[in-house]
Amino acid sequence: MDGCLDSFVNRYKMYLMDQKGLSPETYRAYLGDVENLLAFLDRRGVDIPDRLVVRSYLSNLHSRYDRSTINRKLSAIKGFFDFVMTQADLKVNPFSHVRSLKKKEALPTFLTADEMVDLIEATADLRDRAILELLYSTGIRVGEVETMNCMDMDVRAGFIMVTGKGSKQRKVPVGDRAVDAVLRYLHTRGIDDPIYCPEPLFLNTRGKRLTTRSIRRVVERWSQFVAVSRHVSPHVIRHTFATHMLDAGADLRSIQEMLGHASLSTTQRYTHLTLDKLMDVYDKAHPKAKEE
Repeated sequence: MDGCLDSFVNRYKMYLMDQKGLSPETYRAYLGDVENLLAFLDRRGVDIPDRLVVRSYLSNLHSRYDRSTINRKLSAIKGFFDFVMTQADLKVNPFSHVRSLKKKEALPTFLTADEMVDLIEATADLRDRAILELLYSTGIRVGEVETMNCMDMDVRAGFIMVTGKGSKQRKVPVGDRAVDAVLRYLHTRGIDDPIYCPEPLFLNTRGKRLTTRSIRRVVERWSQFVAVSRHVSPHVIRHTFATHMLDAGADLRSIQEMLGHASLSTTQRYTHLTLDKLMDVYDKAHPKAKEE
């Protein structure tokens, strides 16, 4: 193949933006994955990697990342070379023979209702509290929070418009406490009715859209402040939302719709948590649950 792989990166950026409908977070991650590979190849003086170089790169990934991260990186890299094949005379994707790693099924981590209340109540900053209230009230992804604009909140109807994976939009109910918290924060920006405001919903100190990384830091900072006994991330709060909804009697289909899961099987992971809790209650409460 004539030319250097670096020359295709800018075109691939445009392709990802126009064709894939990726979230901003995934878009940045994919570009970073491709750029990391190209830096690896450059250090070895290689343009198109052969199987030996591919094996060396995979060994490097296995020494540094977990399975899910490796699989994401492989997806990004395979996609990049597939794109190069459409733009140049590259005949074979050098990573086409590499299989994704099987994921170890792990039950989602979640907080108790008391832990979640303590976390929110301890959050003194109006913006940060609005973020935590919104995450827990809706279960939306951190990337979906980042892309939200003020006008995506219909406070009168009690819904928010969320742009999820693949640029798919969905309406998600939002509770009064979250609405009140968001409105208190927006009031500090001089916004009384968000439905008429096209600005980003959450801003950083420079007046720019708050990124997923910054939202994660908000969650981590306040969870450390309140001394939650485990690591808390926006995804943990998403799991907490789903688990608490299921415990309260919400049906799986409704939870699936709110979370934006394409498959019901993804949502069904939370039934294991509920069953484990039921078994624990049964074992402690029923006089004949255990053999004496």
